[in-house]
Amino acid sequence: MADLNTIRTRLEKHILSGGHTFREVSLKIGRKDSYIQQYIKYGFPKRLNEVDRKKVCQLLEIDEKELIDDELLKSGIHEMSILDMKDLSGDIGDFLSIDIYEPRSNQSLDQCLIGRMAVNYKSFYGWFNGNPYNVKMIRFNSDSMEPTIASGSLIMYDSSQLAYSGDGLYVIIYDDQIMLKRLQKTSSEGYLLKSENPRYQDIRCENNEIEILGRAINCLNTRPL
Repeated sequence: MADLNTIRTRLEKHILSGGHTFREVSLKIGRKDSYIQQYIKYGFPKRLNEVDRKKVCQLLEIDEKELIDDELLKSGIHEMSILDMKDLSGDIGDFLSIDIYEPRSNQSLDQCLIGRMAVNYKSFYGWFNGNPYNVKMIRFNSDSMEPTIASGSLIMYDSSQLAYSGDGLYVIIYDDQIMLKRLQKTSSEGYLLKSENPRYQDIRCENNEIEILGRAINCLNTRPL
């Protein structure tokens, strides 16, 4: 028998005994770096959703039942279930779920989840750059990156890349807005935020004025055929 507190304590022991950190586990399952710590220490969220639970168990090499509490077990319901993995061809462990976001004014990224895409990462390996569990998607309804990226396209980005790693496209927060920009370093303390569309002016800012959420690695173009 295990209540929610027992589940969190159990997960903490598995993480520490395996030589991991809360931040490491959070990033490897494609969440922000404080996600697991908030869950274990403060009970937020109340319980891991089905997809996150599967990822954590695969990472720590433990039975998924160890992280299912009595209330959930008795209900027979897996919260936020997006698909029945048994209906997919291939081994269950080969599938991963990619969160899809769409930025909204005055809302954090976690509040902007609009869907999920399930893919067999072995079949779509070319989509990813590094650990596929770090991949997220985001949709920007803006022409600021045209003609390179059409408005409404799905941007695939590596959410573990939280620091500048050279010129490229990054998902960032600037002036309380989530946006996609090409980052160029202008000095040790500043960036140039560039749009692909020449109608938009470049933005100069200091390092502490932006937060990097990840580096863009791929794009699913939504232009009609």
